Amino acid sequence: MNRLAIGISTLAVCLLMTGCAIGANGASANQNGTTSGQLVFQNKTSEMRITPDNKMDASLVTTTDDTHIDVLDSQGHRVILNAEKTPALIVAYWCPHCQRTLKLLSSHQSQLSELPVLIHTGFPDGTTLAEAKKVVATEVKDLNLHGFTSYYALGSSFAKQYAPKGYPTLLYGSNKGVQSLVGEHVLSVWDEVLTTPL
Repeated sequence: MNRLAIGISTLAVCLLMTGCAIGANGASANQNGTTSGQLVFQNKTSEMRITPDNKMDASLVTTTDDTHIDVLDSQGHRVILNAEKTPALIVAYWCPHCQRTLKLLSSHQSQLSELPVLIHTGFPDGTTLAEAKKVVATEVKDLNLHGFTSYYALGSSFAKQYAPKGYPTLLYGSNKGVQSLVGEHVLSVWDEVLTTPL
């Protein structure tokens, strides 16, 4: 193999190691979960298996605009979430890493001091709120998720701004400022970031 092929292969493995990459349109690089213009939820918890990260490897969010998150509630009302006060987990319905993370947090919520709110994104351009809610409702039912408050971000620019490294991305407040944690992690890391006092 030449050096270029090895370099590209290594980069691809690194990008997929702990989370789902974001394509040019803010959605999955291969846009899984759509057929004939309709969104379809697929349980992908057995796909793209990795060992969840056991390191607390969050990074500081340096842009103030990225700490106030403009989303829609389930009624279509615009809401501004403050990541300093409300931990927000950015997820995509087609992302296996997101699905496993949601199942982990849901099944261990009694061990966590709080659950993050969910921001569902990664929808194809033109997706309506009703379509997004329908596919998320199927995900919640099929994965047996409980206890989460859901918000929606339908524009493709959302993921580029708030989750540029991929899904899942948690934005949360800490004594250092708003932090970003990307990818699948073990429960002890989620517990640490969701219970760290400001």
